[in-house]
Amino acid sequence: MSSDSSAAALPTWEQFLENNFKKVVLFFLAAVAALAIYGISRYLGHAAQVKAGEAFAAAKTVEDLDVVIAQHKDSLAAGNALLKKAELLWEQNKKTTSVDTLNSFVTDHADHPLFAQALLALGSKQEALGQKKEAKQSFERITNEYAQTELAPLAELRLGDLAWAEGKEDEAKKIYEGLPSRFTGLDAGNPFISQSENRLEWISSKLPTKEVDGPPKPKVDDKKPVTPTPGAPVINLGGTNNSPLAPTLAPQQAPSAPSVMPAPAAPANPTPVTIPVKAPSEVPPAKAPASAADNASAPTPPPAKPAEPATKKAP
Repeated sequence: MSSDSSAAALPTWEQFLENNFKKVVLFFLAAVAALAIYGISRYLGHAAQVKAGEAFAAAKTVEDLDVVIAQHKDSLAAGNALLKKAELLWEQNKKTTSVDTLNSFVTDHADHPLFAQALLALGSKQEALGQKKEAKQSFERITNEYAQTELAPLAELRLGDLAWAEGKEDEAKKIYEGLPSRFTGLDAGNPFISQSENRLEWISSKLPTKEVDGPPKPKVDDKKPVTPTPGAPVINLGGTNNSPLAPTLAPQQAPSAPSVMPAPAAPANPTPVTIPVKAPSEVPPAKAPASAADNASAPTPPPAKPAEPATKKAP
């Protein structure tokens, strides 16, 4: 077979386009439509995420967060709303409902960027409620599924604490001793890795793992009034209004004197009274009044003698 006949047998690019022009055009239109649909869906999804984020930022109460969870289900904002709702419920002392909310988050938002933190919070709250088995499962999920995160050593440390609290010192020591070697890929400055050595020292010191009740309070007869000793200081263990936790010590007040009729209060602005004063020359000397006794005892003076007539001279 000659070369000319072989070249003629092979279809050229122009012949391919001519024979498959309609197919090429349809493929191009389908690709353009797919790109347009992808762009529109991505834009709508981004707009929905923005709207959900704004709703979550405006939510302040548990009821507001429930609205965000219901209207923006499976969104990132809905996951954030579940985490915040669990925190608010725990602060309101609704601890069981808070744990249930975190369980809902773990079930429905496995791809959330804060999933490991949610597992750690769930395990800590379960431990606080006495749910030791469930807390252990939550901590183990972190050490197995998120072993390369900074939270994994903390979860392993909490597993050792659970074993130690149950009286399993050998198991706890094994966890503490193996913690540094298990997480060698993490930063050496991770604080949770170094805390395992402190736990081992505490175990060797035989520190108590349970709280011990203090001595009983002395019995006080409420029926019999307590009379304070005169002059003794008054101790107030309740503190003051400004600082209710700080006890105060104040001297006892002396017994009050019997009530006396108070003097009339002076007027606020008394009117000055002007008393005229005479000069010394104008004031006559005062005569001392004679008493009746003085008049009785004083002798009566003799009558005065008549004056003698003048003697006439002799002529």
